Amino acid sequence: MIEILILYVIRKREKTLYGIRKEIIELFGTFTKPSIGTIYPALKRLLKEDAISVYDKMSDGGKKSSYFSITKKGFDVFKKYFFDSASDNPSLFHTQLQARIGTMELLKFDDRKEFIKDTLRKIEIYQLELERKMKDEFIEFDYFQEQLLQKTLKELLFLKEFILSLEINK
Repeated sequence: MIEILILYVIRKREKTLYGIRKEIIELFGTFTKPSIGTIYPALKRLLKEDAISVYDKMSDGGKKSSYFSITKKGFDVFKKYFFDSASDNPSLFHTQLQARIGTMELLKFDDRKEFIKDTLRKIEIYQLELERKMKDEFIEFDYFQEQLLQKTLKELLFLKEFILSLEINK
């Protein structure tokens, strides 16, 4: 997920490592606040894939700063990460979904349609699994667990409506 956020924030202008982190937090900080220790290895992976380029610049004070920018190949790598890194873990799904929705601008119309279709399918699977679990007579949930399951089910239904409401042609 961090790779798509990095590629998204450097899509228009080169940034330093700290500039990348700052913009990710500004745009996506409501659901993720990656550390430098998370971003730096992702930058190395992206460099290895030729998705980004880097150059060093000395400041007037003699301090070296590295500036990262997206390459033409980086847009294809973005799409690869956008579609390949989806987790089957429901606890990660919501955060990753937010990252994807927040970066969909970089996708072409048909890719946006595919993303919406895949996301709705995954939500449907989670919903069915949750409903099955709630009806299973051999699983005994306590009051708080039941309330949490009900809340999760409502969130999935809301999420489904939200996804359906997205205007993907913008």
